Amino acid sequence: MTQSLHKTMIKVLAVASIASPLAYNGTLSVISAEQAVISTSNPFYNEIKAPILAPVWSAPLAFLKEGRVTEQNVTALAENGKVFALQRNEKLVALNAATGKKMWEFGNALAPMFTYSNGFIYGLTQSGSLYAVNEAGKKAWSAAVALPKATSIQRLGTTIYVTQETQLAAVDAVNGKIKWKAAVESNNFTGLSNLMETDGVIIRSYLSQGALTTAGLAAYDSLTGKKLWDHSRQWWPLAVKDGLLYSITNTLMMDDDAVNRNVKVSVFNVKTGELKGERLYKWTDTENKDGVFSYGGVNGTAFLDGNDFYIFQGSKFVKYDFWNYSADGKPIQTWASMIREKDIPLNQVYQQRMLFQNYDKGTISALKLGTGQLVDLNIGENPVVQTDLFGNVVYSGQSDGLFHAYDMLTLKPIFTVNTGSRNFAPSLKTGSMLMIRTDNKLLAIKLPSSIK
Repeated sequence: MTQSLHKTMIKVLAVASIASPLAYNGTLSVISAEQAVISTSNPFYNEIKAPILAPVWSAPLAFLKEGRVTEQNVTALAENGKVFALQRNEKLVALNAATGKKMWEFGNALAPMFTYSNGFIYGLTQSGSLYAVNEAGKKAWSAAVALPKATSIQRLGTTIYVTQETQLAAVDAVNGKIKWKAAVESNNFTGLSNLMETDGVIIRSYLSQGALTTAGLAAYDSLTGKKLWDHSRQWWPLAVKDGLLYSITNTLMMDDDAVNRNVKVSVFNVKTGELKGERLYKWTDTENKDGVFSYGGVNGTAFLDGNDFYIFQGSKFVKYDFWNYSADGKPIQTWASMIREKDIPLNQVYQQRMLFQNYDKGTISALKLGTGQLVDLNIGENPVVQTDLFGNVVYSGQSDGLFHAYDMLTLKPIFTVNTGSRNFAPSLKTGSMLMIRTDNKLLAIKLPSSIK
């Protein structure tokens, strides 16, 4: 064998020992990959395929301080083609919603609590003063309400109301004059932020804490702040009409008949709190003998939508004509309950669809009242963090950072945004611009022309 031929054979053997699973080392041996114990696939994986949109601009938002982290925090609002945002320097800025261009900057040491009404922004400073600034960024007034941890600011009529636990302050929206302040002196009272004004009366919800924590209603004279009345065990008013307030009474641990059920609606004089009547909407449940608690649809939940009074009654839910009540009246419509075990009603009907949220997954579903069909409005690939519904479009932020838009009626995907964040806050919309809120940041999306 020549020297050159010998070298060639060595090269061939070297290549073969790399490329082949059979390696020569004096004997033949087989090299194999380790086998998985199990290997399964998910045939129901639903990859959303839609056009990818990129933000046209972004802006930072203020970081929430530990002492101000509440469910009512506000760091951004969108109105009239503008975005009003609290930035990390604790100043309020106005941004052009289409371009992100800064229009003006206002204040110092502002709190993440403000609202917009009638061309003005009403907000709170960290020291607890209330301020008003117009859309041009010019300060109108300030008022030392001394509520540094306020949980809501609301304009009702010509008055700004500020709530903080048991306290309630009323401020003139035009000149900033403090009209009155009221407080409930009770160790068992926890203030809530729900307010309404009707017939010269301010209605406020609260929680009464004791052996049983339950909701209640308190009423104040809107001119003086004088407390007029309060009733415990009453939920937020269904309606106020002709001087009468209608509210569901919480009968938990008072009427625990598991078979003969009812929803009790109490009717009060809105000015005096005098009980003027009661309604009982009755039904019979099947006795639960297995001891397993079932709460699909939240049995006994009721809400009013216009003239329609909906009640979840065990295996069905029904609709009454609320303004034509009779003691022995029957539902005007009944549906067999298709609601899943952990779907909680959102107490709203939209586009002839009753809306629900899943207690575990956070997903939104809709029951078509015309057909009884239940459909999921979040049809993405991963757990849902935030869902918003504007018009007929569902916007859904997922835990993997993808943000999808779907047509609510057809369930077809419209677009996707890769936000790079796992956390979402409620989205904002003004005109054709959508502001996605993630991790102290705004991402502005120009909506497709197909979205109205």
